[in-house]
Formats: sequence, C-alpha cells, structure tokens
Amino acid sequence: MACKVMKTGQQQLLTDLLSAGENWNLRLFSTSHTPAVTDVLSTYTAIEASFTGYSSKTITRTIASGTWGAVALTGSTIDGTNHNAISTYGTTQTWTATSSQTVYGHFYAGATSAVGILAEQWASSVALISGSVLNLTPVVELGSG
Repeated sequence: MACKVMKTGQQQLLTDLLSAGENWNLRLFSTSHTPAVTDVLSTYTAIEASFTGYSSKTITRTIASGTWGAVALTGSTIDGTNHNAISTYGTTQTWTATSSQTVYGHFYAGATSAVGILAEQWASSVALISGSVLNLTPVVELGSG
C-alpha cells in the first residue's frame, strides 16, 4: 500500500525542499518538450536556450526575503480544492534577448551536482526577438492532484 502525504506534510516537505541543500540553476529550453519523470538533465541541456543575452540564473535555496517565500497551504494550480503547498521566489528572473529564439519552458538543475531537478513546459511558447525582455517568477507547488 502506498503512503499518502498529508496536507500539512506537503507544506513541511516543500519547506524542507526549498530551504536546504545546494542552490539550483534556472534555465530555459527552446524546443517543445513535455517533461517526463524519466527525463534527465541532458534531456534539457540538449534543447537549452541559446539566444544572445541568455545565461542560467542561480536560485538560492533558502526561505527568506528575496528568495523562496514562506510555504503556505494556499496553492491552486494543481488542485484548488485541496490547498496545495506553494512557495514563490521573491525575485523575478529577467533575460533580455539580443537575438531571436522561441522559448517553451524552464528547468532547474543542481548548481554543483548537475542533476536535473524540475521542469515545466509553459502553456504558450514565447517568441523572443532582439530587445525582448522575458520575466519569470519561479513558483514551486506540491499537491495531490
């Protein structure tokens, strides 16, 4: 029989996930790809964005002002009725393109371990041209949905 994570357990697990361990690198990918549990970091580095002005961003693994916000049971992205555990990064990450490329999503990798952590393909791709600014505020949510 499989274990079930309680709602309060979701909150504690997400707090532990975001407040300990190595920092993460936030990166963008430039090919339409639906993330899968079997993906590895090389799945994404092979399709990583390469527009001029692009570089990975370091996401600090702490819960503090300017980094990950306090984890709350107010999430609604996965399953609004169950109040998932959610945290939003306190600093918006920004890229300014000086060449063209379409971006489809983002992924996180361990800053020192080089292990793939999380990935998300966005609902809509973003077509960048020279002078475009892409802003992304990281959010991580755990839920039962």
